[in-house]
Amino acid sequence: MRKVISAILVLIVLVALVACGEKSETKTPANEEAVQNPIRVDELPFKTVIEGLRPVAKELALQTPVNAFKVSENIYEQSFAIGVISADAVLAISSKDDTKLKGYTEVLIEYSKNIGLKDEILKMADEIQSVLSNNEETKWEQLEKLILEYQTQVQYALYDAVMYDQFTLMQLGGWSEGLNKITSIYLKNWDEKAVKDAINQKAIINGLVYNLTYVQSKKIKESAYYNIAFDGFKEIKEIIYSISDEEFFSIEDIEKINKISAKIVESVRK
Repeated sequence: MRKVISAILVLIVLVALVACGEKSETKTPANEEAVQNPIRVDELPFKTVIEGLRPVAKELALQTPVNAFKVSENIYEQSFAIGVISADAVLAISSKDDTKLKGYTEVLIEYSKNIGLKDEILKMADEIQSVLSNNEETKWEQLEKLILEYQTQVQYALYDAVMYDQFTLMQLGGWSEGLNKITSIYLKNWDEKAVKDAINQKAIINGLVYNLTYVQSKKIKESAYYNIAFDGFKEIKEIIYSISDEEFFSIEDIEKINKISAKIVESVRK
């Protein structure tokens, strides 16, 4: 079970796109004068994560919703939703669930168009749908590559367009959804050593809290979901920092994180 959760944790780190630890590469924004402290983008081994998830496909399938995450027409909320759906899509690929994945990709395409992503990225989303529609078993390997590349390109598109707020919201959606799935599995299969290894990720939490602090849009900062997320991740950070290197999280700690992450996701749902 410990190996399973470790794999899931890495998945969520990738999907959430959280900048943490030492930077392997820092991209320069198009307008340096407008941005004094741009958020960071890190390269991470997507393929390795997918390989590690295959042995637990059935269990992961139970963690993904039947229907895609839906939000209002607000482009900021849709950026958040792209993060949530991307996390669910990776899990659905692991379980080879055609029905779920079709629904997820349809909404991904819709929201990607709405937030103004480039035609090249939209063509990638259409290609995912095309591959999904065939019945060949080999399509799953191709879908893995396509969805992971799609996530990467969306990430860089938002960054290069200096759409930092939307990048952060996509990051927030992916991490919130993923963290909720991680803690849900732990609460059903308790292992105090494994849960600590997975949840005690200070650099990741620090990176996300930093990026939330950096959000510029007044509209976002005045929204209920932003304040729920900002306060929620500050509380999650307090929980993570509350234990020493020799201590373990309690079940109550993980229940709190599970509830906070669920509240953040639900605060944006349509």
